[in-house]
Amino acid sequence: MAFKLTYRDGQEDDYDDSTAWAVEDGVLKMGHEAGKWTVLVSPSHWATIEVQPEKSSDDQKQHDSKRDEDAKSAEKKRGDEKDSDKDSDEEDSEESDKD
Repeated sequence: MAFKLTYRDGQEDDYDDSTAWAVEDGVLKMGHEAGKWTVLVSPSHWATIEVQPEKSSDDQKQHDSKRDEDAKSAEKKRGDEKDSDKDSDEEDSEESDKD
């Protein structure tokens, strides 16, 4: 089950459905398989665990699609900004050549 772990210092980490976890005596245990823990977090280090609702495969596909669209949009925006910077630099260069 997906969850968000918030540490005492305020850092937050999101874990997906592939991470198994349990809390025993305040110790957060995490791993790829229940009972085979690879990470143990002391109760003095973590503050909260927020369980996220499980996503259906359709919800996951929509989430992945939205994330991909956002990434493409951000990449395009960065490209447009670089082009704009180049145009500005070229204009500056042309003006200095005239002098």
